[in-house]
Amino acid sequence: MRDAKVLQPAEWVRTGTVPTRRWAVAHGRSIADVGECAVATGGERKGPARGPRPYIAMVLMESPGEGGSDPLYEESVILVYATDDADARSRAERRARSREAKPLGDRGETVSWCFKRVVDVSAALDEDLTQDADLYARHFRDYAAYERFEPLLSGEEL
Repeated sequence: MRDAKVLQPAEWVRTGTVPTRRWAVAHGRSIADVGECAVATGGERKGPARGPRPYIAMVLMESPGEGGSDPLYEESVILVYATDDADARSRAERRARSREAKPLGDRGETVSWCFKRVVDVSAALDEDLTQDADLYARHFRDYAAYERFEPLLSGEEL
């Protein structure tokens, strides 16, 4: 082997700014795969961060319909600090379950929320959350289905 360095993806080498997670998502690779592509520069090996790091979890909650009304669902975005995906999923579920109490609604009525599931857990796209950052991205192919699902696109109130 002529050069002992392991080369990074071309985009990262060229710009030096593509976060590991963003490159992995864009190229359909896992964060572990990208860690293997880390470059040793000046004796320092760069790769996935060690210890707790920011993860974003999408959590689904349900409030049963009262008096014959349809149930209301809430998709929450939760920030947790964890060492891996499994730890992040567990922390997100614990946090969501802690919200299963019955707080008062904005009209003074009691609203109960039931934990349904953790929909997704992903390492934050940018790890430095002390400044503007990209947190989470999801991809889809059917815009019409998304438009029917997302009431905010049409200005519909809940």
